[in-house]
Amino acid sequence: MGEERRGDVGHESKNPYYEGKKYKEPTFCPSCELVYHEGRWVDTSKPEDKNAKEALCPACRRRRDKNPEGLVYLSGSYFDEHKEEILHIAKNSAERAKETRPLQQIMWAEEESETLELATTNEHLARRIGKAIARAHDGDLEIKSGESERRVRVYWVRED
Repeated sequence: MGEERRGDVGHESKNPYYEGKKYKEPTFCPSCELVYHEGRWVDTSKPEDKNAKEALCPACRRRRDKNPEGLVYLSGSYFDEHKEEILHIAKNSAERAKETRPLQQIMWAEEESETLELATTNEHLARRIGKAIARAHDGDLEIKSGESERRVRVYWVRED
């Protein structure tokens, strides 16, 4: 007794995109076409029910608000030379995560001076991408997360 049970409707959460409610089924996201089914957003075909509700999923609301939970910064001369291969690792990591956690998505990739920024809808995806790149290409990996915010920043750099 007294244990925290993850997924309880109505419990307090530090995630501003957690609504603490269940959607009527079937509900689908018109932006990414995820479907709310049995209490979760899943990657399945859009319901054919004409009475299906529409609602933006938490990932698409983050995208709309431009409010990522994870930021991955990639830089260095090695990165410049192997950019396509490294971005392929990031995309593969996101695809693998999406198989079981469809709300974990890459929101954008923006290049600014000598650094590429990847924004993710979830802190765990940002960590996963950084670790996968570091495993495949070595380099220096640093993961920073603030105590008062959920956002994580992942820095990977390699000079060669």
